[in-house]
Amino acid sequence: MLQGEIITTGTELLTGRVAEQNGRYVARRLHQAAIPVHCLTILADGAPLFGDTLRRAVRRSRFVIITGGLGPTDDDLTVDQAAQALGLTLTLNEGLLTRIRRCLAERGLPWQERYAKLALIPEGAVVLDPGGQACGFSLRLNDTWLFFLPGVPQEMQTLFDAFVLPVLLSLKGGNQVLVSRTLRFFGITEGELQGVVSGLPEIFSEVTVGYYPNFPETHLALTLEGENRADLEASLERVVRRLGQEVGDRLLGPEDAPQEELVGLRLREQGKTLAVAESCSGGLICHRITNIAGSSDYFLGGVVTYSNQAKIDLLGVSPDILRTQGAVSADTAQAMAAGVKARFQADYALSATGIAGPSGGTPTKPVG
Repeated sequence: MLQGEIITTGTELLTGRVAEQNGRYVARRLHQAAIPVHCLTILADGAPLFGDTLRRAVRRSRFVIITGGLGPTDDDLTVDQAAQALGLTLTLNEGLLTRIRRCLAERGLPWQERYAKLALIPEGAVVLDPGGQACGFSLRLNDTWLFFLPGVPQEMQTLFDAFVLPVLLSLKGGNQVLVSRTLRFFGITEGELQGVVSGLPEIFSEVTVGYYPNFPETHLALTLEGENRADLEASLERVVRRLGQEVGDRLLGPEDAPQEELVGLRLREQGKTLAVAESCSGGLICHRITNIAGSSDYFLGGVVTYSNQAKIDLLGVSPDILRTQGAVSADTAQAMAAGVKARFQADYALSATGIAGPSGGTPTKPVG
C-alpha cells in the first residue's frame, strides 16, 4: 500500500512564532488524491532527533516528504543530517551550481562561498527545478522515495504540485478517487451529532466520519472512496440531505462558506429581512454581513449602541431593565433586538451585548 509521512523542519514552528503550513498543505493535497499519510513530524532546525526520525520513516513508509532546511545559512542542516543518517555521499551538482550563480547575478547579488552549499545534494538525486524559484531534489532508496523541498510555503507548494504529486499518483496507480465534504453544525454537540450518525447505519456504512468541535460550531467531515467520482458525489449528497432531515436548521452548510454567507442565503431564499443591534461588538457583525455580495437584498441596517443611554434613546430599551438586570443580560439583549426590529421594520433582528474586556468581567458575567 502506498502510504507515507511528512517531516517539516523549522525552529520557528515549535516556538509558536510561525504557524505550520507545509505539512498541512501536503496532507490535504494527498488526502484529496486518496494517498494516505500516517505521520507528520515537526522538528527544530538541526534537531538531533532528525536522523532517527528519518531512518524510521524510510523503514516504514513508501515515501517521505521533508520540507525546510535547504538554504545557505548555518541552521539549514537538512541535507547534511540526511546524508549522515542514511549513509549518503554528497556531491556538488554543477548544473545546480550554475543556476545559483545565474540567479544571483540576475538579482545583482555577489557570489559568496556559502551559496555553494545549495548545490550539494546526495549522489543519484534528481534536482526538482521549477525555474525562477528555489529547487528541491528527489531520491529513491530501495522502495522508498524521498522528496526534499524548501521551507518557504509558496516555493514548497510549487514544487510539490509540479513534481512530487505526479510521481506519487503514478506510484498509486488504479482509478481510486476520494471525495470529501465538511459540514458545519450549530446548536448540537459532538456527542449528539454522533448519536444522529449512529442512528443512520444504512447511509453511513461506507462513509468515513470525523467529528471536530470548533466552538461555537461542530464540524463533521465525510469521506467516500471509490472509482467513479460522479457516483461518489451523488452518494455524499444523499447523505447530506438525510442529515439535514434529521437535524433541521442546526445544519449550517459546508465548511468553506462563512456563517454570515449561509445566513444570507437562508434570508434570500425566504424573502426575509434582517436588522442588527450591537453593543460590545462595535459594528463587527454588520461589517461581516455587508462583506457578502448581495447583502442589500436582505440586510436593512444596524445600530451600534455602546452606552446605556444609546440603548435607551435609539432602541427604546427600558431604563428599569438596565438598572435591575444590567446592560449585559438576556433581558437587555431581547429589548435591543425588539427595538431594532421595530425601528427598521425587519422580519428578523439580531442583537449582541457583552463585556468587551480586558477587565470588567465577573464570575457570573465573564468577558465576552
